[in-house]
Amino acid sequence: MDHRQTDQEMIKDITRMGLQASILLRGVMLQKVDEETLKWGLQELCPGDLMGKYFNLLVTRPDYVSLLNILHLVYSLEGQLDYQIREYGFDSLKDDLHEINASLHQIGEKFDLQELVQAV
Repeated sequence: MDHRQTDQEMIKDITRMGLQASILLRGVMLQKVDEETLKWGLQELCPGDLMGKYFNLLVTRPDYVSLLNILHLVYSLEGQLDYQIREYGFDSLKDDLHEINASLHQIGEKFDLQELVQAV
């Protein structure tokens, strides 16, 4: 697999995860998704697997900062959700939703999303 193909796969994987995380968090804000469903959904996104697979590539490429931001946010949410909810409540998830959406917007401006739209 060449470098460009690896980059496209990474962009698709992280963007897909970001979109799905955004949908989950939006569901929480609309009181359609409860804490247990959110936990399950975040686990299903497997951010740890993507972190292991792409982290070294992301930290060497400043042009991928939006992808790294999404990956880091979802990874942290999955790992520290109980603490965050206990300490700051469900309202604190609004900030995460806003950050993920802002990064998704930046990705949409930077990369050709036609292929990504079909992948999602």
